[in-house]
Amino acid sequence: MKQTSRQSNKQNARIALRAAVALGSGASILFGASLASAQQRGNDFGQQGQFIIEGNRLFQLFAFDDVSQNALEGVGGDITSITTTTTASTVSLLYGSNGNSTGDLFFTVPRVGFDYVIVPNVTIGTDLVVLFTLGGHTTVETDTSNGGSTSVTNPNAGVTGFGITPRGGYILPLTDMFSLWLRGGFSYYTATTKTTTENAGGVTTTDSAGVDQFSLDLEPQIVFTPFSHIGFTGGVTADIPIAGGHSINTTTGDESASASAHSSIFYLGIELGMLAHF
Repeated sequence: MKQTSRQSNKQNARIALRAAVALGSGASILFGASLASAQQRGNDFGQQGQFIIEGNRLFQLFAFDDVSQNALEGVGGDITSITTTTTASTVSLLYGSNGNSTGDLFFTVPRVGFDYVIVPNVTIGTDLVVLFTLGGHTTVETDTSNGGSTSVTNPNAGVTGFGITPRGGYILPLTDMFSLWLRGGFSYYTATTKTTTENAGGVTTTDSAGVDQFSLDLEPQIVFTPFSHIGFTGGVTADIPIAGGHSINTTTGDESASASAHSSIFYLGIELGMLAHF
């Protein structure tokens, strides 16, 4: 019995030793593969020939805008200009609102970006912005205590917009997973809101309001690439107005009237996004 017990103990010890060796070998192989993979992908973002696709301004953390518009001739009366400054600290996904509809149209909607690394760490590219709404209507129904009821329906404006932001950039590697992507260029945005109402006599009135702007666009970004080909971005965005204008056009039946004036919108925000590079 004692001899059998000793043989059993020796066998158990051999099994334990084999298991330890197997676990150690597996861990070494796994660690070595991970280390080799990390070394292989070290500083892989920004290599020459890379094509980068981004989803920019997906998360909004802070927004500030300053809207200055000259009054439209014949519309503002004694008013010569209107300046609206809006500051907001918000956290939003896919669409942000800083409290100003004009600023929202241009700067807080998500956009897709395309960049190409022409030489190591030097990029050229652009963002594209396309937005539209289908309009609709709002109905307000009011009931009174004497059994009366009234209903008022008003149309909602339909919005269409487009933007393009050609830019250049330089990727400064900080660590294997962090880079500073200095980006800057120009941006052009245009948007139109249109509302159509039908008067009591059956005559249709269409009101169209438009705004456009050409700006200097600055977007320094911190890029975090924890996975191969995938990264996340975060940074400050600033749009500094160079030229722009706003206008209104009213068409009632066969008659039409329009007016236009200067407009400028300054925007500053902190946004997050993500990217993929190939």
